[in-house]
Amino acid sequence: MMKRSLFIFFISSIIFSQSDQVITFSKDITPENYCGGFQAVKQTYDGGFIVAGCVDDQVWLAKLDMYGDEEWHNTYNLSNYWGSNSIIQTSDGGYLYAGWQGIMKVDSNGDFQWKKTSSGVANTYPYYEDVIEHSNGNYYAVGGPVSDKAHMAKFSPDGSLLKRKYYGGNCDDDKFRSIIETNDNMILMVGGKTHGNSQYPCSFEWYNDLWIVKANKNGRAFWEREYGGNYYEEAHDVVQNSDGGFTIIGEKCASTPSNCNSNTKVFLVIVDENGQNNQNQTFQNGGLTVGVSIANTADGGIAWLASKNLSPPTYHGCWIKKSGPNEESINITLSGIAENLENTSDGGYIIGTYGGTIHKTDKDFNIGEYVNVEKNEITPKSFTLFQNYPNPFNPETNIKYYLGANSKVSLEIIDLNGKIVKEGYRGYQTTGYHTYKWSGMNQKDEIMPSGIYIYKVEVNGYLQIGKMVLMK
Repeated sequence: MMKRSLFIFFISSIIFSQSDQVITFSKDITPENYCGGFQAVKQTYDGGFIVAGCVDDQVWLAKLDMYGDEEWHNTYNLSNYWGSNSIIQTSDGGYLYAGWQGIMKVDSNGDFQWKKTSSGVANTYPYYEDVIEHSNGNYYAVGGPVSDKAHMAKFSPDGSLLKRKYYGGNCDDDKFRSIIETNDNMILMVGGKTHGNSQYPCSFEWYNDLWIVKANKNGRAFWEREYGGNYYEEAHDVVQNSDGGFTIIGEKCASTPSNCNSNTKVFLVIVDENGQNNQNQTFQNGGLTVGVSIANTADGGIAWLASKNLSPPTYHGCWIKKSGPNEESINITLSGIAENLENTSDGGYIIGTYGGTIHKTDKDFNIGEYVNVEKNEITPKSFTLFQNYPNPFNPETNIKYYLGANSKVSLEIIDLNGKIVKEGYRGYQTTGYHTYKWSGMNQKDEIMPSGIYIYKVEVNGYLQIGKMVLMK
């Protein structure tokens, strides 16, 4: 499943208004010998996309450019014929994949670096559903069930296991579906916790509550909350709101399992920063409707994605709703079985589906010629921003970029609150490669604390950004 970080939303918000150029497309990128399965997609630092899927029952990754055209693909020795995938770009420019058999790291060219398949329990896979890179530079993967428990594993950038924790009760099938880093740099995990009923006190997953757990950076729980009724509720994804609370998307069936095909609805739950003051709504659109992914919008609203039943010959569709006090309400359906919804740097969204189709939309989820941009109308190739190196770094790092023509350049370092830390350069530069060295100090030459920082470079009105991690 998808991971939403404060960083991703913040990057989206600072560049939503920078460009009127929006690229949209719907593309079937199904590879040869594709084995089905859920296909996760995320935007990359260069404006393109990384996609995780399945070929010959193995993990398949593909890097696409901003137009959805393939740059490279690779297949790896890690099984992936079942369950959800999660894929992120890491701060070193590489990629981190998580799935039911394990977690795997590759470099920026897709070359294998390491993988970990242990769950800590003999003969049991970890069943990961989501993964993030934390601002402390480590990776957190969640999933389950492992010996009937939800599971969290913390890894260092080189793949060393730093911590493993299990959560839940004594019933089968407790699991986490999604994890985020919170505004206070802790972690929040959501999923489903089994409660059973009077006949089956520890039953299978159709007697679950929606489950929220907030923990510190080593997985020690601060609090946990369960919301639901007598039957089935489960969380699939979560975002943090501007007021510090959280909005969770999932599914709810207020009936026995045999009736859930027609009675399953989207379950939307809003809680405060302590997981309290539960407000919830349900939504349905033509029978079985499952909420799978959620994203913040630029104007303080939310957009969510659900998978819904349709009539033949389509059978399934991606149902999308967007709402908020400053947002125009959107309610549309696109093709495919919904998998994940992510913000993109031009203010639009990228949507992954089960199978081979991905959708790139504008901010109102349009896909049409009037918002399509031809390749020769946009000039990112004349301006390339590279990943800083080293990264993570201490005490200094290099920010390199290429100019295809003499250009007006602005370079700034900002923190995750949007505050300018350092004005690196403003002026005109000539064609060629340029490097700015940042020593980890602010405008007053004060040493900055450890954490994630954003570098943004604007060239003739065209903006690109990157993420870097200062570690001490």
